[in-house]
Amino acid sequence: MTLSQTSPSKQTQKSDGTLGQQPSAIFRSPAPWLVIAALILIQVLFGVNYVVSKVVVKEFPPLVWASARIAISTLIMASVALISKRPHPPWSREFFVPMIGFALLGTVINQASFLVGLHYTTSSNSAVLNTLIPVFTLLLVTVRGQEAFTPQRLLGFIFAFSGVLVIRKVEDISFNNTTWIGDLLTILNCFSYAMFLSFSKKFLQKYDPIWATTWLFFYGTIGLTLLALPDWLHFQMPVMTTQLTWSAVYAVVGATLLTYFLSFWALRYAKSSQVALFIYLQPIIATVIAWSWFGEAITTRTLISSALIFCGLLFALSDSVRQKAHAAHLELAAMGSKS
Repeated sequence: MTLSQTSPSKQTQKSDGTLGQQPSAIFRSPAPWLVIAALILIQVLFGVNYVVSKVVVKEFPPLVWASARIAISTLIMASVALISKRPHPPWSREFFVPMIGFALLGTVINQASFLVGLHYTTSSNSAVLNTLIPVFTLLLVTVRGQEAFTPQRLLGFIFAFSGVLVIRKVEDISFNNTTWIGDLLTILNCFSYAMFLSFSKKFLQKYDPIWATTWLFFYGTIGLTLLALPDWLHFQMPVMTTQLTWSAVYAVVGATLLTYFLSFWALRYAKSSQVALFIYLQPIIATVIAWSWFGEAITTRTLISSALIFCGLLFALSDSVRQKAHAAHLELAAMGSKS
């Protein structure tokens, strides 16, 4: 995995008394395996969330729950940042204005279009269409010149994408007059998150990930609450059973706080397309959870799909390793010519 060469920054005092960002030698780029482990953990957390969320949304309207869990996450993340005395980004337009756009892409549009889209389309359509996130991300970073296009990386994405379509039973997808609104909203959800991964990378490298996550949640809370306002006006608190309580706790801590923070952290060091590519692990993780928790059988179809996805990941990641090794070779050659 190719790690970012831009080190996280720390704040220094300017002559006018404001805080500014300066590169820090204290924070080193982590080992590649730590970044990969974080990306895998994110997919595990999301995989469990598919099961847990079914419990929560049976009792809470989807938009009400989306806004509530983001609001709770904002308070928790802000408390962590304050207690740990994390360096706050400068109080300037350079931080707060772009954050509004990233909150719209990464939380408001992303979550609202997914939840509402799921209401108006089938589960099969939603599952298959959500595999477009890595595809859109690869397209965006290539068109914008963020990442180089290579045949090996393309082959890796094709393998992984094919594996997901196999396990998601693409033959069950059905586009008709009753699902097209939900299908379009699901595609919007995919494109919105792909844009977030592509456009936010350089921005997130500059600032503390805990504070960045806090402000993203804050803006997301405002946007989602406004969208959920009609549902909030008629909302009645359900009876919080033990199962519902623990499911809600996991949805906030595991599926919101940890996943967003780890995604922000990983995006500082990994390429946007790599962060998106690991999304293809989710159906495998969901299948393993269904097998271990509910005794659902693992079929030949599942094994073929898993093989395709893992081959795709290996192709894409080995291409990044090869590019990094080539860059290191050129750097050593240049140093040798100077000496």
